[in-house]
Amino acid sequence: MIVCPQCGKSFPEDESFCASCGYAAPKVGSPSPDAATNPYAVGTQTTNSPASYDGIAREVPDGFWEAVKTCFRRGGVKGRASRSEFWRWILFVFLTVVLPISGGVFFNSTLVWRMGFVPKTAAVLLVAGAVVILAGIVWGIVCAGPTFTVTVRRFHDVGLPGFPPYLFLIDLALLAVAIAFGSVVDPISVVVPIIFLVFLAALLLFVFVVSLLPGTKGENKYGPPPINRAAVAEDKTYYEVSQ
Repeated sequence: MIVCPQCGKSFPEDESFCASCGYAAPKVGSPSPDAATNPYAVGTQTTNSPASYDGIAREVPDGFWEAVKTCFRRGGVKGRASRSEFWRWILFVFLTVVLPISGGVFFNSTLVWRMGFVPKTAAVLLVAGAVVILAGIVWGIVCAGPTFTVTVRRFHDVGLPGFPPYLFLIDLALLAVAIAFGSVVDPISVVVPIIFLVFLAALLLFVFVVSLLPGTKGENKYGPPPINRAAVAEDKTYYEVSQ
């Protein structure tokens, strides 16, 4: 039996990773008592190790704000993200970006539609609504990076390559170019944006479906599974608490 240096649990010598925390143990012989030369020590995996991309499993964020902070401070497209981390982040983006922008647009459009001409008080409210919309857009740009990276890691968690978010960015850029340089009079300029919009909707649907899938049990080619260290310490089954 091998004692995992990451979570302290034991696992058979013929296993390539710890079933409790996903720690990769390259089979290079018996571990040395010296930590400096111990191939099973954290951070000493060889390049042939399946976890050479990271070496240490990501921890499943415990709670809403922990997931938000994890996406901000520990981003990047390497590794995997659990369903709970992904959907907590999406909820955060909805509450702080989508809701303010849509609320501001609805407020301003409804106010203008009802008033016909804008008195001084309504003008102040319109400016306030515009500020909310602008703030939401700026904050949305800030959140775009973590949203992209956590989506890539969510694809990795189910064992799929994370290229759909890249296709989403490319399609969005092409749609913006088509709208910016298109002419309403030209029929082609109307058809092209529609094609990009349909492809965008299909990508969003695909990302939504994948984000609902459970993560791969155990290690896959993108890294060890996200773990719940508190549950491991309490000897709970990892797959019941982290996905």
